[in-house]
Amino acid sequence: MATDANLTWLLETLVSDTAGATHALVLSRDGLKLCHTAGLSIDKADQLAAIAAGVQALSQGASVEFGDGTGGVRQSMTEFHGGILFIVEAGEGAHLAVLAEAEADVGLIGHKMNELVEQIGDFLIAPPRRPQHSRPA
Repeated sequence: MATDANLTWLLETLVSDTAGATHALVLSRDGLKLCHTAGLSIDKADQLAAIAAGVQALSQGASVEFGDGTGGVRQSMTEFHGGILFIVEAGEGAHLAVLAEAEADVGLIGHKMNELVEQIGDFLIAPPRRPQHSRPA
């Protein structure tokens, strides 16, 4: 996993260099925030990570039922009153989510997100959590 400080800097740069982008975070497939921009409080980052994981899970289901059967999801975009949520795969078991203003250039934001993932995706690994079994004493 990339160091949190380096990843935070990259997320902050993505938001500051991309017109319309307001917040960014990296999350695990199961909805745990791994890193986020400073503009998001801890609670809002946790909430956004859970929402993004849910959107990706629903998209996965749609892909299985209506796609080519592989269940792959490259990206999701949800446009709502007052903003847009973008989510892309960002390495094994990880996703990059970006919030943007409603009038943001969706092509530009998608392009910038994919550029970032291409640069650092190999370092963004969030393996599934496994239950830890205690040994009998």
